[in-house]
Amino acid sequence: MPIESDADRAVFFSADEFGASAVYTPAGGAASDPFDGIFDRPTIGEPLNEVSTVDARPTFCCRASALPGAAVGDAGDQLAVAGAGTFEVVSIEPDGTGMVLLRLGAV
Repeated sequence: MPIESDADRAVFFSADEFGASAVYTPAGGAASDPFDGIFDRPTIGEPLNEVSTVDARPTFCCRASALPGAAVGDAGDQLAVAGAGTFEVVSIEPDGTGMVLLRLGAV
Protein backbone atom coordinates (compact mmCIF):
# COMPACT_ATOMS: atom_id res chain seq x y z
CA MET A 1 0.00 0.00 0.00
CA PRO A 2 1.59 3.32 -1.03
CA ILE A 3 2.11 6.08 1.50
CA GLU A 4 0.53 9.43 0.67
CA SER A 5 2.85 12.22 -0.35
CA ASP A 6 2.75 15.90 0.56
CA ALA A 7 1.21 16.57 -2.86
CA ASP A 8 -1.51 14.01 -2.11
CA ARG A 9 -2.36 15.82 1.14
CA ALA A 10 -2.50 19.20 -0.66
CA VAL A 11 -5.65 18.08 -2.51
CA PHE A 12 -7.64 18.22 0.74
CA PHE A 13 -6.98 21.93 1.28
CA SER A 14 -7.75 23.56 -2.08
CA ALA A 15 -8.92 27.15 -1.58
CA ASP A 16 -10.75 26.81 -4.90
CA GLU A 17 -13.12 24.27 -3.34
CA PHE A 18 -13.55 24.41 0.44
CA GLY A 19 -10.23 25.50 1.91
CA ALA A 20 -8.86 28.93 2.72
CA SER A 21 -5.60 30.66 1.86
CA ALA A 22 -3.42 31.88 4.74
CA VAL A 23 -0.07 33.51 5.49
CA TYR A 24 1.94 32.53 8.57
CA THR A 25 4.20 35.11 10.24
CA PRO A 26 6.49 34.02 13.07
CA ALA A 27 7.18 36.58 15.82
CA GLY A 28 9.97 38.82 14.59
CA GLY A 29 10.21 36.93 11.29
CA ALA A 30 9.18 37.21 7.68
CA ALA A 31 5.77 36.18 6.41
CA SER A 32 5.43 32.86 4.58
CA ASP A 33 4.18 32.45 1.06
CA PRO A 34 0.39 31.91 0.96
CA PHE A 35 -0.69 28.32 1.54
CA ASP A 36 -4.02 26.52 1.75
CA GLY A 37 -5.71 24.89 4.72
CA ILE A 38 -9.09 24.47 6.35
CA PHE A 39 -10.27 27.29 8.60
CA ASP A 40 -12.90 26.41 11.18
CA ARG A 41 -14.63 28.73 13.62
CA PRO A 42 -17.00 26.52 15.60
CA THR A 43 -19.60 27.82 18.00
CA ILE A 44 -20.64 25.27 20.59
CA GLY A 45 -23.10 26.16 23.31
CA GLU A 46 -22.49 24.47 26.67
CA PRO A 47 -25.03 24.81 29.46
CA LEU A 48 -23.41 25.66 32.78
CA ASN A 49 -25.74 26.11 35.76
CA GLU A 50 -28.54 27.38 33.51
CA VAL A 51 -26.13 29.75 31.74
CA SER A 52 -25.02 29.00 28.22
CA THR A 53 -21.35 29.47 27.35
CA VAL A 54 -19.86 29.63 23.88
CA ASP A 55 -16.57 28.14 22.71
CA ALA A 56 -15.66 29.86 19.46
CA ARG A 57 -11.91 29.27 19.29
CA PRO A 58 -10.98 29.04 15.61
CA THR A 59 -8.57 26.45 14.20
CA PHE A 60 -6.63 26.08 10.97
CA CYS A 61 -5.58 22.65 9.67
CA CYS A 62 -2.83 22.45 7.03
CA ARG A 63 0.12 20.43 5.80
CA ALA A 64 3.14 20.54 8.13
CA SER A 65 5.32 21.33 5.12
CA ALA A 66 3.51 24.69 4.76
CA LEU A 67 5.05 25.80 8.09
CA PRO A 68 8.73 24.88 7.85
CA GLY A 69 9.88 27.51 10.38
CA ALA A 70 7.09 27.00 12.91
CA ALA A 71 7.79 25.26 16.19
CA VAL A 72 5.52 23.93 18.87
CA GLY A 73 5.41 26.49 21.67
CA ASP A 74 6.30 29.54 19.57
CA ALA A 75 4.74 32.65 21.09
CA GLY A 76 3.56 35.71 19.20
CA ASP A 77 3.18 34.02 15.83
CA GLN A 78 0.27 35.15 13.65
CA LEU A 79 -1.86 33.62 10.93
CA ALA A 80 -3.70 35.81 8.43
CA VAL A 81 -6.60 33.88 6.87
CA ALA A 82 -8.11 35.31 3.67
CA GLY A 83 -11.62 36.58 4.32
CA ALA A 84 -11.48 35.84 8.06
CA GLY A 85 -8.81 38.11 9.54
CA THR A 86 -5.54 37.82 11.46
CA PHE A 87 -5.19 35.60 14.52
CA GLU A 88 -2.56 34.81 17.14
CA VAL A 89 -1.31 31.24 16.94
CA VAL A 90 -2.01 29.84 20.42
CA SER A 91 -0.66 26.34 19.77
CA ILE A 92 0.77 24.21 16.99
CA GLU A 93 -0.29 20.57 17.15
CA PRO A 94 1.31 18.20 14.63
CA ASP A 95 -0.57 14.93 14.26
CA GLY A 96 2.36 12.77 13.14
CA THR A 97 0.95 12.17 9.65
CA GLY A 98 2.16 15.35 7.96
CA MET A 99 -0.73 17.53 9.10
CA VAL A 100 -0.79 20.33 11.69
CA LEU A 101 -3.64 21.90 13.64
CA LEU A 102 -3.15 25.54 14.62
CA ARG A 103 -5.31 26.72 17.51
CA LEU A 104 -5.99 30.42 17.08
CA GLY A 105 -6.87 33.32 19.37
CA ALA A 106 -7.46 37.04 19.14
CA VAL A 107 -4.60 39.30 18.09
